[in-house]
Amino acid sequence: MKENFLVVDFCSSKIVLFLASIENGLTIKNWTAIPVDQDTIRSGQIYNLENVATVVRKGLAETSGKLKFEPSYVYIGFSDPEVELKLSKGMAGCGTPDNPAEITEKHLEQAIASSRTVNLEEGRVIVQTIPIKFDVDSKTDIRNPKGMLGVRLEVNSALITARKSALLNYKRALEKAGIFADRFAYQPIAELFELTTPEEKENGVLFIDIGRDLTNFGVIIENKLQTVKTMPVGGIHINKDLKYYFGITMDKAEEVKKKYGQLVSNSEGISEYIDLGYSSAKTDKIKKDLLVKYVSERLSEIFNVIKEELIQIDLNDKITFVRITGGSSQIENIEKLAEEVFNVKAEIYRPSGIVETLVNTYDIPAFYSLSSSLGVLLFAYRNISLGDPYESNLDVVKSVKGIFKRIFGK
Repeated sequence: MKENFLVVDFCSSKIVLFLASIENGLTIKNWTAIPVDQDTIRSGQIYNLENVATVVRKGLAETSGKLKFEPSYVYIGFSDPEVELKLSKGMAGCGTPDNPAEITEKHLEQAIASSRTVNLEEGRVIVQTIPIKFDVDSKTDIRNPKGMLGVRLEVNSALITARKSALLNYKRALEKAGIFADRFAYQPIAELFELTTPEEKENGVLFIDIGRDLTNFGVIIENKLQTVKTMPVGGIHINKDLKYYFGITMDKAEEVKKKYGQLVSNSEGISEYIDLGYSSAKTDKIKKDLLVKYVSERLSEIFNVIKEELIQIDLNDKITFVRITGGSSQIENIEKLAEEVFNVKAEIYRPSGIVETLVNTYDIPAFYSLSSSLGVLLFAYRNISLGDPYESNLDVVKSVKGIFKRIFGK
């Protein structure tokens, strides 16, 4: 059966739209990415709802064209430093000691639903529920208990919670553009599950996405979610450092960061000057070793904050891979700096498997800056295909299937 769906991914510097279909696999009908400024979206939150609605309308016009496309599902990809991970337990009775019952899909659903019954801070809602492991009676750490015989089924779940008002702003902006969203996907969860390999998930992977003003990171070990978080710092903070130290514009800071911001383990002896090509308030030239110093200091700070987070929850010594993506991942030798901080192998994320196929088939450039969007796209695809195994809809978002035909044609 063919299913059409729409992904609207709110990145820190752009809004990305994918029109896609599921029929003998995943097909991208069309896609677009439209930049937004910090007055529109900042640190993962909407600051100008009308601007967002305008951008989404433009994106829909660019992607839909004359397509007769009416989605059955609409997914919103988002990231927000106020998102929190909460661990919870749930259970379901399956039988009696004298008559253990077969564990069915219904029992799994009951246990997971039970894990969602928790007290939350006022104004917060559960966005996604991710089962981590199951226990059946005395047997623990079971990945899939379906079909087993037992009396008591327990589940450990990770609950992704967010502020209701922030999510409603995304929903409202889309409604102003004429569409109704019925699913949410937290970007770092989507990236962590969809953009890492089975080997990485099993052996322990730290996935880091450094965006414009946000950095997402998460860890999976033995195929179990361990932690996930969004920090309000990103590549723009490097630009601000360069602007402050050298008295240059933000645009020029972005230019020299990308062109000359190579990170080297030992920058001694690097004394050549970089000609800015114009006279700034302070100088028309800057020393390359100082540029390397300021760029590496900020990136080291980001990596060390992540490391401290992992140390606090006893994960730092358990990861064996680090994967880095996002716009700042293109700074030369950034992976070497990560290796120095985390003391494990670090690499820049490169598409593989289905992601590589999508990137090549649909000519998706600069995939590193679209990692979250590709992750949300695949997350939506798998959820729809598998019957939404990780709940991602909210009580506040009713399941409204469809989109106004005035946008997508009749």
